[in-house]
Amino acid sequence: MATVQDSLVIANPLPSGDGYTWTLASRLGEMILEIEAQFGKRDRSWTILGIEFCDTGPQTWFPGDCGHIIIQLGLSAREDLVQALFQLAHESVHLLDPVVYNFGTVLEEGLATHFSLQYIKEFHPHYTTSDPKYAAAARLAAHLLDINPTAIKELRSRGIKIAEISASQLLAVCPKLPKSIVLALVTPFHDWIE
Repeated sequence: MATVQDSLVIANPLPSGDGYTWTLASRLGEMILEIEAQFGKRDRSWTILGIEFCDTGPQTWFPGDCGHIIIQLGLSAREDLVQALFQLAHESVHLLDPVVYNFGTVLEEGLATHFSLQYIKEFHPHYTTSDPKYAAAARLAAHLLDINPTAIKELRSRGIKIAEISASQLLAVCPKLPKSIVLALVTPFHDWIE
């Protein structure tokens, strides 16, 4: 298991002199590269302003309704770097196709949770989400990705946003996916009862 020797915000020069230690900002850069490789390029019309902590996090926030986006992590993540990385990995997926009014689907929340669980394994192999609804969404997304690992990338390459992926579009790229899973994945997350 890798050890986390990052700082949340302080970058120290490496002994080799060819870079700096990891921070949340540099980890976010790594995460964006990974999610873009898996799911396609993010919508670059949004400017990522940074990462902050608040009592309503984790979430994405769109200050000023002007194309800016901030990742907000929960206050408890200030004291727990593994939790901070887990939350950051989850929220990084929402940078692909930002949804301003919280109309994300089970698919989007499932992909975000699945990615965060995969990312955090390097630091904490047995880390899990404490929310059963997010865990169930992650299992559904994992089922899709097990059948067709490039399904989301294929659909997004056609200009389809994750929150707008329809059942017929999912079936077109993943015909072996059970229809019950397809219908669950395209359901708005806040309406979904697992």
